[in-house]
Amino acid sequence: MQPLSFNCTHLEYKIRQSQWWAKAAATIDSHYSNTSGIMLTHHLEAVYENVELIFKQPETGFIGKLFELLRCLKLHKEQVLQELKIVALLHDIGKTEQDKSQIIPHPITGKAAHLRHGIVGLMAAMEIIGEDLIPFPQQQTSIYRSVELHDVSYGLYREFLQKGSMPTTEQLIKINHKIHPTSGAGLLYLLIFKLADIHGHANVGDVIWFYNIAQNLYFNTLNVQLPVPTEEDIR
Repeated sequence: MQPLSFNCTHLEYKIRQSQWWAKAAATIDSHYSNTSGIMLTHHLEAVYENVELIFKQPETGFIGKLFELLRCLKLHKEQVLQELKIVALLHDIGKTEQDKSQIIPHPITGKAAHLRHGIVGLMAAMEIIGEDLIPFPQQQTSIYRSVELHDVSYGLYREFLQKGSMPTTEQLIKINHKIHPTSGAGLLYLLIFKLADIHGHANVGDVIWFYNIAQNLYFNTLNVQLPVPTEEDIR
């Protein structure tokens, strides 16, 4: 049985009608040059479309194994689709007001946090759709934290390239449980989203790297097989 969920169309409308969206529509997408005419909203819509395409693909090969794992973790495919569509529209919206040098209380935990675009995006999500998500606390958490943490894997990848340092299993456990209480489910949200968030990315090496890291350092500890994509599976 499909669990009760928020009205996805209503939330999408509210996001696109918000002042946050208007600011994003006037902001050049940082993946492109200042003369490209490609705005941040174009990126958000492209990632939204990519999420839809991923969930519409025939369940064969890599994609089939990925959604088999989703069901094994007791997640509902249609519900995760709706959540990730909302994440897609919000994930980079915080780039309009980020200031990495500024430290603020985290909007959920109150702990000191740099005002990176993931945190700003979380604040935007709370402002635009927070009240609508109150009846759906787990979906609210999954959306909020996926917006906040959508880029964490790229940060880990850069540390690996610059310093040769690897994330720890404990780090991955912490990331997972911020998004979802079920072991593996939170990371799977990010892993699926990484497949969609490639608009403007010339290289997808960080995506494949994160899948390998997640499998070797996290899913192996659960005796769960995470499928790892090739570039052909992603493009």
